[in-house]
Amino acid sequence: MNGNNNSQTELPSQLNWLKSLNVPDANALAVVEYPFYSDARITGEFTDGLGPYSFLNAVPLHDSPGVVNAPIILRAAIHLPQSLPDNDKLETDESLYHGGDFGDELAALTAVALGVRIRAGSESRLFEPGQDPYGRPIDWGYKPKPVVHVQPNRQSLILPSVVDTYPMSQLEIMKSIPRIKPARYVNLIRACRSYQNALWIAESEPNLAWLMFVSALETAANDVYSTAASPSERLRESKPNLGELLKEHGGDELVGQVAELIAHTFGSTSKFVKFTIRFRPNAPDQRPDQDWLQVKWSKSGLKEILRKVYEYRSRALHDGIPFPVPMLGAPFYYSQGPTASEIPVTGLALSSLGGTWIPEDVPINLHCFHYITRGALLKWWKEISEGKNQ
Repeated sequence: MNGNNNSQTELPSQLNWLKSLNVPDANALAVVEYPFYSDARITGEFTDGLGPYSFLNAVPLHDSPGVVNAPIILRAAIHLPQSLPDNDKLETDESLYHGGDFGDELAALTAVALGVRIRAGSESRLFEPGQDPYGRPIDWGYKPKPVVHVQPNRQSLILPSVVDTYPMSQLEIMKSIPRIKPARYVNLIRACRSYQNALWIAESEPNLAWLMFVSALETAANDVYSTAASPSERLRESKPNLGELLKEHGGDELVGQVAELIAHTFGSTSKFVKFTIRFRPNAPDQRPDQDWLQVKWSKSGLKEILRKVYEYRSRALHDGIPFPVPMLGAPFYYSQGPTASEIPVTGLALSSLGGTWIPEDVPINLHCFHYITRGALLKWWKEISEGKNQ
C-alpha cells in the first residue's frame, strides 16, 4: 500500500485510521493482510476497537526461541487512495521519513506494545470490492522472512523476556493512534522502530542493540524536551562531579565559563537521563532475591547508571570502543534460580578480550536495560496519547 505523498502531514497508518472514522470497513477501498513475524508465543486476538485494523492469531504449532513464524496476521481495511510521490518537488523533506512503510509502522508499535520481536512481511492477501470474496493471494513486494540467531539454552539468552508468552490484549494501547498529534506520532514510530530493530539483533550483535535502545530513548527525549536549560544547569546534570570540582576552585563563574565551552558535549546526555528517569517503569515484579544482583532502582542510583550507559554509547559511536564485554552477555541465574540477574559482574573484576572492568564500570546488563527502555517508551506513549507535554 502506498498512501504517502509530499503534501501529507500524517503517516499512512495514522491517516488511514483517521479517514476510516465514521466509514464502515465494508466501504473501504480494499482490505489487505500482512504476516507479522516473531519467535515469541502469542495468545488471543485483537479484532475489535482498533479502527481499520484487526490482529488475527495464526496459531503456529511450533514456537520456541529462534524459530520465526508468523503468529500474527494484520488485516487492514484501506481507506487511502493509491498515490505517488511528487517527484517535481525540488526540496528535501524528511518530516515523515522513518525508513519503513505502512506495515512497518504498525509492526514497530506492536513490538513495543507486546515486548517481543515483531517484523512485518509484505502484503500477502488482497480483498477488493466486487472481486473474489475469499481474497486474492499476492506477493507483489519482497520482504525476506527475518532470521534471529539465539542460543539453544534459554538461560543463555541475552534477552530472555522477549521469548515468553504474551497476550494480544496488550495491544490495547494502540487504540491511541488517532489521538496523537501527527508530528509526535512520527517520533513515536521512529522510537519504536529503533526498539524493534534492537530486539532482532540483540542475541547476535548486543553492542549494536545497546546503541539502538539508547537511540529509541533519545528519540523520545527529543520529543519531550528542548535545550532550554542553561549550559551551567546542563553541565551539573550531565557531569555532576566536574560541576562540583569547578565550583570548588572557581565558583559559579568558572562553572558557567567552562559550561559555555563544552555545552555541545553534554546536552544530549542531560535529555537522555532526564527523560529516562521521568518515564522509568516501576521495578520489575520479579527480581533476584539477592540484593547484590539488583540494580539500584532509586532515582540517584539510576541516574549514575544512565550516565555510564550514555558514556559508553558515545565512545562506541565516536571512538569505536564497544560496550564492555560484561554488558554484552546473557544475565546469569544465581543457584539456578528462575529470575535473571540485573547486573553483569559481582566479583572483584572481570577481564576479557583485552579489557578489564570492575563492578562500578558495568552497573547494568542488557536484559535489565531493555526492561527500562520498553517501560519508559510505554509511559511516554501513554502521555502523548493524552495530549500532555505538547
